[in-house]
Amino acid sequence: MRTAATLALIAVLASSLAHAADPVELPAFMAIPRPAPTAVLQYGTATSQGVDLFLPSGDGPHPVAILIHGGCWSVTTAGREQLRHIGEELASRGIAVWSIGYRRANEPDGGYPGTFQDVGVAIDRLWSEAARYRFDLTRTVLAGHSAGGHLALWAAVRDRLPADSPLHSPQPFLPRSVISLAGIGDLKAFAPLMPIICGAGIIDRLVPAAAPANPYAEISPAALPPPAIPVVMISGIVDRLIPPYLAHDYARALRRKGAPPVELVDIPDAGHFDLVTPGTRAWQEVGTRIAAALGRAP
Repeated sequence: MRTAATLALIAVLASSLAHAADPVELPAFMAIPRPAPTAVLQYGTATSQGVDLFLPSGDGPHPVAILIHGGCWSVTTAGREQLRHIGEELASRGIAVWSIGYRRANEPDGGYPGTFQDVGVAIDRLWSEAARYRFDLTRTVLAGHSAGGHLALWAAVRDRLPADSPLHSPQPFLPRSVISLAGIGDLKAFAPLMPIICGAGIIDRLVPAAAPANPYAEISPAALPPPAIPVVMISGIVDRLIPPYLAHDYARALRRKGAPPVELVDIPDAGHFDLVTPGTRAWQEVGTRIAAALGRAP
């Protein structure tokens, strides 16, 4: 599945990063080669409504890592292609990767409810594709980065949504665990920062236009009942975009609700993009966590 050129470039990047104390910056992250997936499955008419599938070698059944990309919920940043290098890397470990795209807040029909409906539909498609691709749906983990970390935490509690919500799914697929990589658990608390970090208008498109008393009740993980699955929050200590305190605040919010403890992992010297860059100390930790959640050797 890997080309010699891709392996060589990743090896060079990994070697340089292993000896660097500085966090990975956006240009270095964007320069990583993005290999083509095994297949792209469309679930809607928009280009962003697709799933990148990376299959490992062998007949299976394959454990599945569900990935959700970040990018400030905005169409002006990269979509699901930004995690294609991670898809290939995990597939080399014997893990099938289901990396979902979704309509972002500022593209047609994105925001509320479209962004959240897309995430649900893309994840639920695992039910119908499991036999075709020999997925082992008893071994699944959901991992999201940045804005995708918010959506991953939200997707882990979709079964707790009220039946009359437009985001409700009658048979939601729930992973066995969720790993948030610099994700946002409390969207209401983060909302004042969003115009600065993500640009104007994003939060306004994500919340319901006809807001109830609590406009975050359906879309903020912290406002929903606690997830019934294990939660790991991984943060880079020097992340300037999503600092570790946001993960710790979410963990405290769940603890006040009587939920099992959230596992908090703070990685020294790691920035926002280290968590999804092979060769970094942060990715070594993330990859090990994903493999362990699926019962795989690191």
